Amino acid sequence: MNTPLVEFVGAGPGAEDLITLRGLCALEQADLVVYAGSLVNPGHLKRCKPDCECRDSAAMNLGEQVIAMSEAALAGKRVVRLHTGDPAMYGAINEQIRALAEKGIASRIVPGVSSVFGAAAALGCELTCPDVSQSVVLTRTPGRTPMPKGENAAAFARTGATLVFFLSTGKIDDLMTALMGEGGLSPDTPAAVVYRATWPDERILRGTVSDIARKVEEAGFGRQALIFVGRALDAQGGASRLYGADFSHGYRNHLANEAFDGRCALYAFTDKGVVRAKEIAAGLGLPAVIHSTRPTGAPDVVHTPGETFDATLSANWRQFDAHIFISATGIAVRKIAPLLRDKTSDPAVLSCSESGSHVVGLTSGHLGGANRLARRVARVTGGQAVISTATDVNGLPAFDEAAAQEHARILNTDAIRSLNAALLSGKPIAFCGPRTVFDRHFAGTDQVIYTDSPEAVTARHAVLWDAEGTVPEEVQHLDITGKSFVLGVGCRRGVEPLELRLIAEGHLSDLGLRPEHIAAIASCDVKADEPAILELGEKWQVPVEFHAAARLDAVPVPTPSAKVREKVGTASVSEAACLLSAGYGSIPQPTLYAPKAAFGDVTLALARLPHLSAPKAAHGQVVVVGLGSGVPGQITPEVDAALRHCDTVAGYSNYVDFIRDRIIGKPIIQNGMMGEVARCRATLEAAAAGQEVCMVCSGDPGILAMAGLLFELRAREPEFADIPIRVLPGITAANIAAASLGAPLQNGFSLVSLSDLLVPSDEVRQNLRAVAQSALPVTLYNPAGRKRRHLLTEALDIFREQRGGDVLCAYVRHAGRPQEAKWIGRLDDFPADEVDMSTLVIIGGPRTITDAGAMYEARGYVEKYME
Repeated sequence: MNTPLVEFVGAGPGAEDLITLRGLCALEQADLVVYAGSLVNPGHLKRCKPDCECRDSAAMNLGEQVIAMSEAALAGKRVVRLHTGDPAMYGAINEQIRALAEKGIASRIVPGVSSVFGAAAALGCELTCPDVSQSVVLTRTPGRTPMPKGENAAAFARTGATLVFFLSTGKIDDLMTALMGEGGLSPDTPAAVVYRATWPDERILRGTVSDIARKVEEAGFGRQALIFVGRALDAQGGASRLYGADFSHGYRNHLANEAFDGRCALYAFTDKGVVRAKEIAAGLGLPAVIHSTRPTGAPDVVHTPGETFDATLSANWRQFDAHIFISATGIAVRKIAPLLRDKTSDPAVLSCSESGSHVVGLTSGHLGGANRLARRVARVTGGQAVISTATDVNGLPAFDEAAAQEHARILNTDAIRSLNAALLSGKPIAFCGPRTVFDRHFAGTDQVIYTDSPEAVTARHAVLWDAEGTVPEEVQHLDITGKSFVLGVGCRRGVEPLELRLIAEGHLSDLGLRPEHIAAIASCDVKADEPAILELGEKWQVPVEFHAAARLDAVPVPTPSAKVREKVGTASVSEAACLLSAGYGSIPQPTLYAPKAAFGDVTLALARLPHLSAPKAAHGQVVVVGLGSGVPGQITPEVDAALRHCDTVAGYSNYVDFIRDRIIGKPIIQNGMMGEVARCRATLEAAAAGQEVCMVCSGDPGILAMAGLLFELRAREPEFADIPIRVLPGITAANIAAASLGAPLQNGFSLVSLSDLLVPSDEVRQNLRAVAQSALPVTLYNPAGRKRRHLLTEALDIFREQRGGDVLCAYVRHAGRPQEAKWIGRLDDFPADEVDMSTLVIIGGPRTITDAGAMYEARGYVEKYME
């Protein structure tokens, strides 16, 4: 059930066309409108539905207004409280909102254009003039409502700010006297009064503080007039630096070659580095996280000890658009080397000296924006950006840089090198695409020639930017499209199409994008008949795709919602849908450009389509890796490198959990127990499609794990015959458990699995009898499940029979993990009830000894060399 709601809408200063589109949409949908009498232009009420009830609040007290609004809202009607100007300015809305809240009714405010801005427009002036006044005070004179202590006109006048007085024309004579007296304003200080700003009968009086009161009296102005006082009213001050061609700062991407709008991770290794990182983060004004290897105690700095730094960087790699090292360049290069994959998908990486004197762009200078970010960081630190890309050094507009600045997508990244090389060598290059793009980036480069159509290209190189047609076969070309994003949409049933479109276009505008950047719209299949979504696709002329809840729920997103899951069966609609339509699960992987944003009954998210390269080889490969117990310290460097470099990860879900922080952003092939064949087949299919897939296993992949099954499937199924399979060893549970106990396996050992899921029980018993007759210690894997315990009981009996009840034995549960537990004792005392599938059992032999809590075997050195 939806919470009852009243919308407080600002009608603007008077003119019908100065109400906001959002406010107009609310009026058009309202069932009841309570409006502020003659202060509101009656033309606004003509936009209401024929059956909408419109009530004038002029003769109503607060209680009557609240009763009228609450009764309608509780009855499920859409209620609008229509105020003049903006509700936040002398709107008396606080008491209405509180009274409605007491009745369980929520309030939402739709801002309006204040009369102060309508009047300023009528005066034709800027209220904040450089070198004259950079502040505006909006106030009033005391009346039946007194002014708070310290708020008086004279005090405000002494600041030199531009003053705007509401509700004060009745006392204008006293006001001007106070401004000239206690306020210290010169009698020739400009003043103006605007009566009924933006209404058809608008009138303007201009003068000074010495004569404006007389002019108002002669004109007969009463209410609905604003008083302006200040030198800015007719100032001839200097020009603002805001739009100066050479003026830019961190918080605004004014210069195209400094534009960067992604998330930044900063890494500092000294106290000075932390100070510099904070300066950069504050100056950029972008979402940023600072990491320091030194503990600072500061809440805005994440302590990342040196021993965990590489793992943190790996986890951050795909989560951030830029990584800024406050360090020597060599440190940054060594740390990022294992993570680098491709210039079209790697994030921007910068190295900034502790002094801030030099900022070096290391990777992804163009598509990743490292060069632009380096210039911007250098502006913050007062240093110099060190840019080494050839086109930038030679002052040429690289084509991939132009694509990045235009938020465009390159469809054949393999051609970037040859086209930029042609640019550097001075060869003629045809450009077919939007004239505006050409004028912005290439009009000043003589060798880039605007050409109307691809068929008309005569040069050996061309750039096709949203161009229809094909170039001659011998022409090397770079293919670029402006349609680079998928918009994910979630909304309530029956949302108005105009409302959705205005919200979506406004959101894109806030992100510096336009509908022309959208390649598709995506949502949940329960919205497949939603008119607003379908009309949006038709209006923008893009396809609309709908996905089943089960598919959406399989996509990891940053802001899942339990409430959404209750309604549609998935924790995410807008984020998961846009990622799916952008190609989630494929290579290269799309990224979430803008996470879910809520706008009342509408949620929007934006996924960026990846740049594309030439098709991969006919097949990739499978690398089967062992994770040991899964804790970071037991993952070998070789396995860690494989996880970083692979395209896709596959594995049992519980094992994938061990390394999720290392594989953020990678597609995952995962399922549960009993899904091994399907998982391995899906892994081989992904490799057959050209991907490098890491199949993760616990312990060692060749011991009771997936390596053997992958080889079996490759041998049995011809379509997988040519797929390379590499196996990287891991630390098996026997080694981990033995190390925890001491050295119980040092003279050799046997390994037996008690699982009869795949191997017949009789074969397991045969193995047990054979090894029990030897002198070797035995490790028992998979000893017992909740329902399968009979083979453990039989195994213990077999060993008692062969080795006696006094033989030493042990178990280790969760070996190598934080929750590890172990037991050492006699076989007759073995606590079988404590054993589960996470336990490894070791049964000793005649050389097994226990001492001081350790279990080990005598190796024989003492007997041979010391006796």
